[in-house]
Amino acid sequence: MSIRGMILLFILSSILLTSFYLYLFAKPLHLEYLERERIAHIQKVCMKEYPRKRYTHILQRTVVEAEEKIQRLLGKNPIQFDVTSILIKDKVTLKTLIDIINNINESVVLTITTYTDQNGSSSKNLKLSQERADMLKEYIRKRSHILLITSIGYGEELSLPKTTTDRRVEIHLRRIKK
Repeated sequence: MSIRGMILLFILSSILLTSFYLYLFAKPLHLEYLERERIAHIQKVCMKEYPRKRYTHILQRTVVEAEEKIQRLLGKNPIQFDVTSILIKDKVTLKTLIDIINNINESVVLTITTYTDQNGSSSKNLKLSQERADMLKEYIRKRSHILLITSIGYGEELSLPKTTTDRRVEIHLRRIKK
């Protein structure tokens, strides 16, 4: 065999070996790269628009402490809506609620339940109640780190006696067991 034939055989064998190597390893490497890019994109999309701003140091809370603090807050300053709309009258309570939620050091599920009074039809009250719950869910989701938030609007179905306010919001926390 001449030198030219040996060089040609070497070039062809190296091309075949490179092609075989790429066939075996390029697809898994490309899929791994795509997976890293997908995860990076999800992390970028999931970043919150509302950065936590603290002017005073707040200790991280457990779920029980946060639940008690939320119930005291809602007992003193309940979330008030306009009578026939989903607009909130005062957002100071919501901002305090967000601060409490953002300082929980455990994984939790946040449950929002809303009720309406008995004015108007039952179907309209149920729809209004669910819209209020969904609006609160979206407001909290955008401003906190909690991923699992449920919202339920009961309308006037489970309302309190006439002597107390029926347009109320209840917020509860449940620890996620690992």
